[in-house]
Amino acid sequence: MVQGPNKGHRYEDGIAQKLLERKIVVKQICPNHKYEKFSSVQEKCSSCNVDLQLTAGSGNQEDVIFRHEGKDFSLEIKNNPSDPDWGQCKLTPTPKNGKWVWDYSDKAKKTKSKLLEYYNQYEFNDGSKGLLEYLKNKNIIPNKHRIPNKELTFVMRKEDQKNFEDTKHKISTLSFAKFHEKKSDYVQVGRKGKTLNQKYGFYHINNDSANLGTEQFDAEFTLRFRAKTINTHFPICPKCSKECAPGTKPKCNSCKIEIPKDYSIGHKCPTCFKYEKKEKDKNEIIPYKKFNHRDDDYDFFVIILKPKIKKKSKFNIEKEEDQEFPPIHS
Repeated sequence: MVQGPNKGHRYEDGIAQKLLERKIVVKQICPNHKYEKFSSVQEKCSSCNVDLQLTAGSGNQEDVIFRHEGKDFSLEIKNNPSDPDWGQCKLTPTPKNGKWVWDYSDKAKKTKSKLLEYYNQYEFNDGSKGLLEYLKNKNIIPNKHRIPNKELTFVMRKEDQKNFEDTKHKISTLSFAKFHEKKSDYVQVGRKGKTLNQKYGFYHINNDSANLGTEQFDAEFTLRFRAKTINTHFPICPKCSKECAPGTKPKCNSCKIEIPKDYSIGHKCPTCFKYEKKEKDKNEIIPYKKFNHRDDDYDFFVIILKPKIKKKSKFNIEKEEDQEFPPIHS
């Protein structure tokens, strides 16, 4: 579980700040008070007087909304091509006639229908036509959805992750375009490599809807099937001893109090110390005084990732020497 802003979030914030430096109007929000404002300078929330967020952070919303010639456009921001998630859809298994069949989540069906149409026509290496048929033919017998959640163990979770993992297939940039068809107009991709010497920049995803003169993002992606752990450590309320949802600022909904969270009061997880193989995972300090270890909070996903980008853009919000800032005018 990520604790606080990660590199991707910091990169998103940096890109949004560069837009403000150019006096470009962006959407700013206070998620706590559901307050929003469009402005070309940093604004504060009218209720809590805290700087408004310039980006959406983790979630299904577009990263940044910017205004160009009176119209609003959406921007997806990627720290670098190795960003772990270029689009994911949740999958759920169900037993049927002695076999396990798979289906997309209701949310994926509602919000990513065009992408699912693409997946359903894709021809896999084993001859299967369509993603769901491919999973059915693999004859995976999952632990989750077969065994009650409270009975799932560390070993069972790891077994599901090993059996479901699959990165054998390459797909075109059309999958990325379909994923963002209703979400984002443009994408900004940061540098790649240890020396950060590979530059990419600013592209349109489906159409250059703002008429900026951009090139279309073009890449080959890896299709990954993954059993993804959401959380494994759940804090215990010091007042009522109930298990609570983890998070940046976990709260007990019953007692209406914030649960203390700090590495100085935390300790190692006995279950992780016993079963994890990597030293950093075995010895990780969990930042709660009391917590439960759980192995049921994971789900199955299909993800597009690790694009091999075919061409550097002539535009870049980071304004490299041989690239121009996109001609955005608010």
